Amino acid sequence: MKIKTIIALVSAVVVVSAMSVAAFWASHQPNPSPCAWLRVEVTDSLDRRFVESEELRRLLAREGLLPVGQPMQEVSCQTIEDCLLKHDMVRTAECFKTYQGGVCVRVTQRVPALYVVSNDGAYYVDSDRQIMPTRRTIEVDVPLFKGAVGKRAATEEYFDLAQWLTDNRYWQSRIQEVQVVNPKHIVLNQKDGKGKIILGDLSQLEQKMSKLQKLYTKGFDQIDYKDYREYDLRYKGQVIGRK
Repeated sequence: MKIKTIIALVSAVVVVSAMSVAAFWASHQPNPSPCAWLRVEVTDSLDRRFVESEELRRLLAREGLLPVGQPMQEVSCQTIEDCLLKHDMVRTAECFKTYQGGVCVRVTQRVPALYVVSNDGAYYVDSDRQIMPTRRTIEVDVPLFKGAVGKRAATEEYFDLAQWLTDNRYWQSRIQEVQVVNPKHIVLNQKDGKGKIILGDLSQLEQKMSKLQKLYTKGFDQIDYKDYREYDLRYKGQVIGRK
């Protein structure tokens, strides 16, 4: 009984292996049949709509890369991917052929992490720390940086500050914009008429903001925070309020 079971299992493995080899061999053979259709899918379109699939199809058409009607063996998925990755709003592109005689393309979009308005112009920095151009289709709520930012700093230390503000539940809803006078004079402008916060530089950011948060949550029982036009955190271990 055991021998029959072993023989059956071995036979099943051989059959499955043979089918896998056959499928692999078939998928790598030249296919002279013409491409019947092209499907372009923006897979994260429910989260953001910076680019539409039709726009990407038009891009492929301009570059002479629409595969429909072309022999499948002449369709280069790599060339299609490289073309789509040149689009300002595309983060990833995956192209593959199907057994049904078509070509599928799946695209994801870039994710803005902060918005900059400076002497270098207006632009976003995406979640991969890359400069990203503005576009009328972009409607996102991300930290706003103004002033002497600089593109290098925008993708490094100010990107880190933007991430900190985004991840911090308490301050994320309170900070309207970050004003960069220079690297050693950074100001956080608050919403709802609250005083501005003078950080100085970005050293000991967590400690500075934690101390101010404690003042907000525990120290304003007897006085109104709106009485102060600014809070200076440049002095170690202190919060200096100015009316």
